[in-house]
Amino acid sequence: MTRSLRIAIVGPTHPFSGGIATHTTSLAHRLRDAGHDVRLLSWKAQYPKFLRSGTTRVPEAEPEVRPFDGSTATLTWYNPLTWLRAGWSLRRADVVLVTAVTPYHAVPYAVVRLAAGCRPRGVVLAHNVLPHEHGRFDEALVRVLYRQYGAVLVHSDEQAALARRILGADSPVEVRVTRLPLADLLLGDPGDAERPVPAGTPEDPVTVGFFGMVRHYKGVDQLIAAAARVPGVRVVVRGEFWQPVEEYREQVRSLGVEDRVELVDGYVAMSDMAAVITGFDVVVLPYRTASSSINVALAHRFGVPVVVSDAGTLPLDVRDGVDGLVVPADDVPALTAALERLVQPGGLERLRAGVDAAGADRRWAEYTDTVAAFAR
Repeated sequence: MTRSLRIAIVGPTHPFSGGIATHTTSLAHRLRDAGHDVRLLSWKAQYPKFLRSGTTRVPEAEPEVRPFDGSTATLTWYNPLTWLRAGWSLRRADVVLVTAVTPYHAVPYAVVRLAAGCRPRGVVLAHNVLPHEHGRFDEALVRVLYRQYGAVLVHSDEQAALARRILGADSPVEVRVTRLPLADLLLGDPGDAERPVPAGTPEDPVTVGFFGMVRHYKGVDQLIAAAARVPGVRVVVRGEFWQPVEEYREQVRSLGVEDRVELVDGYVAMSDMAAVITGFDVVVLPYRTASSSINVALAHRFGVPVVVSDAGTLPLDVRDGVDGLVVPADDVPALTAALERLVQPGGLERLRAGVDAAGADRRWAEYTDTVAAFAR
C-alpha cells in the first residue's frame, strides 16, 4: 500500500447532479478507504447558468451517491475571495486535485493554486480536455490551467494526445491515463423479475434503449434512422434533450415509426436508473464523438449488453461479440447491421450471457493508486 497522503479534491459533489459530481464524490470515498486523509471542497455556485442546460442539482434528500462527510461547499464562481480562502486552506495538503468541469474553471482554479502555495502537488482531473462544443478561447484556458498545476489525469489515450497537443511538444506537464471506473451510485432497485428474451419480431420486438443527456454528438437521430430499417426493434430514449425534442419527434413521424419509438424528455433520477436500464434489452450508445462514459458500465452492472460506436473509450469497455457490439461511428448502415444481429435467433441471448456485472468495480484500485502516485 502507498503511504497515507493528505489529498484535497476540489470539484462538484451532492447536490450537484451528473457523472462528474458522482465520480468526484466516489473518488473521495475510495481514497479515504485506501487510507488517505481526504478533504472535498465543493461549489456553492459552480458557473454562470448559461454554461449548462438542464438539471444541475438534485434534491438534498435524494443524493445520487452517498454524500462525503468531509466536504464543504463554499466556492462561488463570482467571488474570488472564496477561491483565495479555499487555496489557503489547502497549503498543508500533499496533493490538490481539481476537477475541471469547463475551461472557465481555469480562472478560479488558477487562484486556488496560487493561494495553496508550492508544497502540494497540483493535478487537474480532466473528464473532457475540451468541451464537445468548444469556443475559441478554450484551448488557451486549458493550456494555462494545465501548466499551472503541472499534471493532468485523463481517461483515454485519445484525451491524453489532445492534452499534449494543446500543451506543446516541449511542455514539462505530466499527463497520465487511467480508465474511468463506475461511480458508487445509489441506483435504486432493479426488481426481481428477469427480463425474458424477446423474439425480435414486430409482435415481440427487442427494446434498445438510450439514456442520459440527448445531444447531437450522441447520435440518437442515427439510432432512430437505423431502427426504422429493422422491424423487430423498438427504441426508447430517456433523458434531457438539449435540442428541441420536437426535432426528433418529426424525424420519427417522417420515418413512419411512431409505434416503435418512445421519446421521454426529462432528467432520469439516479434512484430510477436501475428500473430504466433493466427495462431495456440492449443499451445503444451511437456517439459520433466521445471522450469517456460510465453508461457502458452502468448497463453491464445490471446484466444488459451494449452496442457502442468506436468513439473515445466506448469500444474499450465492450468485448465485441461477447458482451456487446462495436460499430464505426457516424455510420448508419453499420448500426443497422448491428441491430439486425440483435434480432437474429440467439444473438441477444449470447450477449447477455457474456456480461460481467461485477467487472467495473475492479478499476477503482488502479484509479486511486494513480492519483496517489502523483505525490511521488
